[in-house]
Amino acid sequence: MDPWSYFAPSAAATAELKEQGSRFIAHVSPASSPEEALAFLDSLRKRYHDATHHCWAYRLGWGESLLSRSSDDGEPSHTAGEPILKSLEEKGVSEACLVVVRYFGGVKLGTGGLARAYRASARLALDTARLLPRVLTETWEIDLPYGAQGSLHHTAAALGVDLGQQVFGESVSLEARVPKGASQAFGGRMDQLRELWKGAVRWKLK
Repeated sequence: MDPWSYFAPSAAATAELKEQGSRFIAHVSPASSPEEALAFLDSLRKRYHDATHHCWAYRLGWGESLLSRSSDDGEPSHTAGEPILKSLEEKGVSEACLVVVRYFGGVKLGTGGLARAYRASARLALDTARLLPRVLTETWEIDLPYGAQGSLHHTAAALGVDLGQQVFGESVSLEARVPKGASQAFGGRMDQLRELWKGAVRWKLK
């Protein structure tokens, strides 16, 4: 798994699984905070107020800032929330809340059967969702001579660096969004450019 990138749902998606009479209705939605994730959960609790369980998991952030939580909501321990969370992990998904609503069908599935059903329904929802790649970036403030712009743009294009709006004065100033995975390589190229322009190329992390 790339430590600098992940996937996030662009919109809510739903999938349903039936297992020996029980219905497992899985919903995944974008979430940028614990409050947003729990608000999504509350909306489904109201919508499916007569359901037997509302089991869930969410993941927020990535890398060192990754935050995750899950709940079995009354199901046997580790049979619901953990499999749902595992489905998010396997797909490399974050910034998302995944809720599986269960209507009990009268047949007990056992702990293994429950875990498989919750995991399978969660996977179905993720397979249905449109997952967009997200890349962790750093913001660099760059100042350079006019003549160095061409080299900077060439380097940025090669490494996937997004150059922001340029401010023109005695020199050119701009902010660059640098993918963390390309930070070392970009820094090396900038060192070369600074040496070429005798120290007139300057930058710092914002």
